[in-house]
Amino acid sequence: MSLAIEDLSAGYGSEAVLHEINLSVAQGCICALMGRNGSGKTTLLRCVNAILKPKQGRVTAMGQVVTRLPRQEIARLISLVPQNSQSALPFTCLEMILMGGAARIKAWSAPGRKERIKAGEVLEEVGVAHLARRCFNQLSGGERQLVMLARALFQNTPIMLLDEPNAHLDFSNQHMMMELMRGVVKKRGATALISLHDPNLTLTYCDHVVMVKSGRIAAHGATGEIMQERILRDVLGENIRTDTTVTGLPVVTPRSLKIPPCSGKIKLKRCGG
Repeated sequence: MSLAIEDLSAGYGSEAVLHEINLSVAQGCICALMGRNGSGKTTLLRCVNAILKPKQGRVTAMGQVVTRLPRQEIARLISLVPQNSQSALPFTCLEMILMGGAARIKAWSAPGRKERIKAGEVLEEVGVAHLARRCFNQLSGGERQLVMLARALFQNTPIMLLDEPNAHLDFSNQHMMMELMRGVVKKRGATALISLHDPNLTLTYCDHVVMVKSGRIAAHGATGEIMQERILRDVLGENIRTDTTVTGLPVVTPRSLKIPPCSGKIKLKRCGG
């Protein structure tokens, strides 16, 4: 397995957040982490990246226990797109990308021409090449998320962690990011563990899903098997139902939402008479 989590419990001080988590994610898989706010998703990602040391259990990445590795070696194995990003210094977006390659650059060395070209290509791939010379801290939240995704791609690790990467993105960029991640995972044979709140993004793009409830795994497995109304209501809340679109695709909507049948074109009311 590319990523294995065994009997992991973790928290902050005396506060327990995760309880006996056991999970494995195969190479070439996009796995969604789903659960309500405060369920422990971010804490789990922090343990995987060795930012937080577990109280018990261990995380193994590509066969190596992450808490036994130096930070530079972890950076060669695992990249992270956090929920929120800010830089203490006024770096440009291009400089932020180049810092993603620090683990493979020798001490006291600067990125060379090849690294700069590759960084520009990754910015182009994510659709933010026009931001290369902009100050990272002056960007919108969504733009910063896209730059951090580009940085993770530039880091070129076998395991990628994304913590609510779509939180600040518009509709188009949410799907662009997920499409890009799916392509990268399949092309590179990477592993992606992504914290998501939108069950429809999970249904559309993810191979597997892990449902987290009160710091424990409530269900996990293939997306089609786990994304059932009974499980969704138990983990995400009662106001959920599953349905199918007119094209036969599965969709998750609020139970209270009443959608009238569509006949012909949608008519919009004009405001102000």
